[in-house]
Amino acid sequence: MSHHRTLSLQHRTALLKQIATVLEHDERFVAAWLAGSFGRGEQDALSDLDLHVVVAEAYSETLCATPWPYGARTTEERLALFQQFGTPSVLFESHSNNTLGGTFTYVLYQESAINVDWMLIPQQLAHQEHPSLLLFEKVGIPEPPPLEPVPFQRCIEDASLTTGFFWMIAASIIPLLARHDLIGFHNGLLGLQRNVREVRAALQGELLPFQKRPSRLYVTLEEQILALSAVCDEMEALMPQVVAAGGSVPSSPRLAIEMRLAMLS
Repeated sequence: MSHHRTLSLQHRTALLKQIATVLEHDERFVAAWLAGSFGRGEQDALSDLDLHVVVAEAYSETLCATPWPYGARTTEERLALFQQFGTPSVLFESHSNNTLGGTFTYVLYQESAINVDWMLIPQQLAHQEHPSLLLFEKVGIPEPPPLEPVPFQRCIEDASLTTGFFWMIAASIIPLLARHDLIGFHNGLLGLQRNVREVRAALQGELLPFQKRPSRLYVTLEEQILALSAVCDEMEALMPQVVAAGGSVPSSPRLAIEMRLAMLS
């Protein structure tokens, strides 16, 4: 590990310890945990801190106020909180990112270049998140409510829709390779990979939750074609299951994909 990464890791460890200690001794906050890569136990030296903080009811109206849905600013009350741990160099709010309800503020600290995603959650809206890394808990935080079952017919309709969409995108990103638009191709490929996961989940009667996943850059044309072919193989293998469950799929889409790929040679 480089000197700069080692130093950054030390700064992050110290910052996290400071945040956890200060918040635990502040009566405004009743629980806090880390989600994201820390919650999954997959953090590395460059991982940011996805910090979820439960605000006591007496203080939630002020600290969790949302006078704007998003913007490069925050309220005076939240700014005072964030400034306890350093100088915000970059700050941006997008409250829809907080899926439990409350606020979301991206803060990049000037002194350490550490990024903390501050998510403040009113106590009355809070529930446990899994997986997560608990920092402290002064009161019992309830388990999440059970998910309402998704009608299987809706899942199969979604699977049919997603399958058709998949093949449309698969065909449309092939010309991007001929034009050397690698960003467009890889964005499309990531979407195709998610489509496969969505169809798999739908066949199990489930909706695919949002999840950040690592991605790979395919450099050569051969690698790009192999990656596209592999994800097409996966979707093609799922199509008989969609049909067996009562859904519909395109007729022989792979043939057209292979014809388009042949044009790249």
